[in-house]
Amino acid sequence: MDEKNEELYLRSLDGRIGDTEGAQLSAAKETDSRLQIRMDQFVKVRAMLLRQGEDSFGPFFAERIINRIKSVKKEIDYQVFFFFKKYQMAAIGVVVALLVLNIIYADRLTIKSVLGFEEEQIDNIVTIDLYQDLTK
Repeated sequence: MDEKNEELYLRSLDGRIGDTEGAQLSAAKETDSRLQIRMDQFVKVRAMLLRQGEDSFGPFFAERIINRIKSVKKEIDYQVFFFFKKYQMAAIGVVVALLVLNIIYADRLTIKSVLGFEEEQIDNIVTIDLYQDLTK
């Protein structure tokens, strides 16, 4: 079965061939026995596909998937929140303990000493004036 005859036959199944092409197809069918066998196979396959109908996931498939995604997201958010909540109180406790230790051991009660900065360290920091360096 050559491609031209096969194409003609496939178009004939949908009713899209003219009289001359129909006569060509009939002549080819009479001379080529393999063409007739192939045409019968196409008819059987097409009939099975038409009987099978359209595949469907059922009603409200998209809504079910979206709701499932939302519920999984809520579940993950809940688990992440409570995972970190366990460690929040411990972290706050450590920060408060460090601040209390700094207050106890500080020489003076200033913000710098409470946060752990020594007065000499703050005064000796080298600063760069970018605006002044660009104008030179």
